[in-house]
Amino acid sequence: MKKLRVAVLSDNPSNKDPRVWRMTKTLVELGYEATLFCQKEKGDREYDYEDNIHIRRVLDYKLGTSVLIDKYLIAHFQLRDALLKEERFDIFHCHDPETWPIGYLMAREQKAKWIADSHEYFPDYIEKRNYGDDINKYNTAVQLGKNRGNYIRFADGVIAVSEEMLHVLSNEYSLTCPRTVIFNTRYSSHIVTKSKQQTRQELGLSEECKYFVFAGNIMPDRGIDTIIEMIKMMPGHFRLIIIGDGLLDNYVKEEHKQSHKIIYLGRLEYTDLIKYVYACDGYLYFPHHYGQHVLRNYKYAIPNKLFDAIFSDIPFFTYDGFAFSEIVKKFRVGITYPIGKDIASIADDIVNKLNNNVFSKESFEHAKAYYSWENQKHKLDCLYKDIFREELK
Repeated sequence: MKKLRVAVLSDNPSNKDPRVWRMTKTLVELGYEATLFCQKEKGDREYDYEDNIHIRRVLDYKLGTSVLIDKYLIAHFQLRDALLKEERFDIFHCHDPETWPIGYLMAREQKAKWIADSHEYFPDYIEKRNYGDDINKYNTAVQLGKNRGNYIRFADGVIAVSEEMLHVLSNEYSLTCPRTVIFNTRYSSHIVTKSKQQTRQELGLSEECKYFVFAGNIMPDRGIDTIIEMIKMMPGHFRLIIIGDGLLDNYVKEEHKQSHKIIYLGRLEYTDLIKYVYACDGYLYFPHHYGQHVLRNYKYAIPNKLFDAIFSDIPFFTYDGFAFSEIVKKFRVGITYPIGKDIASIADDIVNKLNNNVFSKESFEHAKAYYSWENQKHKLDCLYKDIFREELK
């Protein structure tokens, strides 16, 4: 039987989104022929073939550009042109709403299927403060997000990153197509097997220090200022490693200059990032997104951060009240604190919990078994078989 062909559409470079790469690689393992269409960065080759995946870097600009109409159109023309140069695809796997309109249109044109894969709770995920005083640009971005999101109603399959998110989307959009949750967990080859001591030595980290880590977008809402203040309140041998980039780059760089307790590494390749997370003693994540006007995306999404901590056997310290907080409590892989509790008390409690080693290895093993990529692979396989049940008879 001829292999079914999958066009994987992403609005990011091929090395920026581990979730997209894991799922694409898994589709190949399941017997599909996959081609990843994605953004092109300076110095990138337009075509690659890696891990049996065809990679087409075709986008000079993001599909999700909100107000730069010329770049928005150019990106869509580039993607459509690249898709038409290929043979017909059987399904378009579209990551995030930016890719849904073109995926929907191409699927109709080629009489193919398409999947709406939502990494965020797209009806409410755009942070107003990131747009400064440009209210028109913010409103345009919000409206475009809603318009793109409406295409989910016509999808042949839907994927979300948490059970809570999938439940809400299913109700809000009256979804009846096959649906599943694929968690942002670790691919088996991305699990570090060396001892923590050896990994620390390779990375130049001191055995005398306790290290916390934060990895991700350095944005105002991610609570970077909070965890920096926390680490300053902790004993002198405690350190904070920050990995990533974003709007608060300069703030973090300045803190790094002024305090030996703050280590800023900038953006790293994922394989390097997970080594640093594995080498640390705990993960700090105390976001600002809470309160009456919280974006619902923050309530329903489960960040990669949590799974990076779980698969590195390090406790996750965070606020209560989110979908990911419930995982922390359910599997006892960290501590959650009430929103509004003063950070000095939180910092003291974290130090005590870490020094007294209150976290059991069994808790992490149970969490890793439940969220293993093998389980995600099985769910992805079942979804595709459900979508192609007639073709696979």
